[in-house]
Amino acid sequence: MNNARLRRALLAAVLGTSSSGSLAAGFYLQETSANGLGRAFAAENTVGDNAAILARNPAGSALFETRELTLGVIHVNPEIDARGDVTLMVPGGPSITMPDQATDYATSAWIPNAHLALPVNERWSAGLSMYTNFGLETDFDDDFLVSHIANKTELLSVNLAPSVAFKINDTFSIGAALKVLYAEGTILSSIPEDLALAPSLSGLGVLELEGDAWELGWSVGALWQPNAATRVGLSYHSEQSPELEGELSSDLLPDLAGGGTLDGADGELSVDLPDTLELGIYHRMNANWGLVLGAMWADWADFEALEAYVPGQANAAGGELYNPLLIKEENFESGWRYSLGAEYYRDQLTLRAGYAYDEGAARDGLNRRHTEEAGLDVTWRTLSIPDTDRQWLTFGASYQASETLSVDASLAYLWGDGETIQEYANVPVPTYFDGKTTTTRAWLLGVSLNYRF
Repeated sequence: MNNARLRRALLAAVLGTSSSGSLAAGFYLQETSANGLGRAFAAENTVGDNAAILARNPAGSALFETRELTLGVIHVNPEIDARGDVTLMVPGGPSITMPDQATDYATSAWIPNAHLALPVNERWSAGLSMYTNFGLETDFDDDFLVSHIANKTELLSVNLAPSVAFKINDTFSIGAALKVLYAEGTILSSIPEDLALAPSLSGLGVLELEGDAWELGWSVGALWQPNAATRVGLSYHSEQSPELEGELSSDLLPDLAGGGTLDGADGELSVDLPDTLELGIYHRMNANWGLVLGAMWADWADFEALEAYVPGQANAAGGELYNPLLIKEENFESGWRYSLGAEYYRDQLTLRAGYAYDEGAARDGLNRRHTEEAGLDVTWRTLSIPDTDRQWLTFGASYQASETLSVDASLAYLWGDGETIQEYANVPVPTYFDGKTTTTRAWLLGVSLNYRF
């Protein structure tokens, strides 16, 4: 087998192993505060009712006259189900088609956050924020008939963001932050357990890659308050592209340097995380009511593909077979998130509600190149990223227990439409999945504690 044919076989072997979607566009996480959750994160970079604004707008510390600490956590309980027909195309024999399904394969998670606002004087202030914007985990059963297309994908990340803000005058403030990102990820695909057509290959690992990385980024923001009742916020967060470095193993891919198969070889994986632009408007209508509006743009168009690199894997002819090794072509689309909310104020109690429409990042339609190669319809949308447009409906409350202490609690429900998913891989035998997602929804519950000192 020549290098070109071997390369195509290797690419097909890992086709479909990818980062998977959370219940937001791509795998972006909005969950930076519990009170923000209650208003569907509308104008989260503008309101500033606690220190969590620092995660969205570094100018936010200019709003505080005393030091404030916010500690919170949000529990995300997603449910994604998919079903379809799996066709196994036996070389030289008949094709076998059978139904299969994956239920509740998106994993629940606890998402913590912590924020500290530190006014220095009448003009200057500082902040420190810990939160995450990107994360996911999907895990399919090992006997899922297309586990070599989609098995387990996990991405964990945390941002630590020190910031500084300057109050130019009573109406305008600006700020900037340094974002220190730590990310770790796992991509796993394996041949289904108890595969009757190839029992000797059952359970073998097609690809397992684990790695972590540190990456720097930045954000800038501004707040404009034209009058006592209205505030406008604008903030920008830079893109980040962590190079995950770790180990890569496979029971099928040959080790070109040491012989046998890859076992703990050095591996690298680059992940392009999008830059975002957020606009928020907060208006206090009267003593009892407030209105919030928000829009966020995420530049997912830079997330074109996941490519792994395996240094030192040159073959006898000097070719770098695994550099790069295409894991999955994504071709994401940039998109918008629109949100609105209302708040009701009564003594020490604040009630809030919100709605948001979140455009999915996965591209609709067919991947023409893969469709032509397979001779079958192959969609951009995959089992591991069943991304779709989503809607949010949220409710929340805050209680001011004392002059220095307040608590927040919020509940949210997310849902999306079912989407057609068609995927193809040819290892260990040509396999085609023709189906759709049948359930895409999630419940979120958030709580936080705010302390002024």
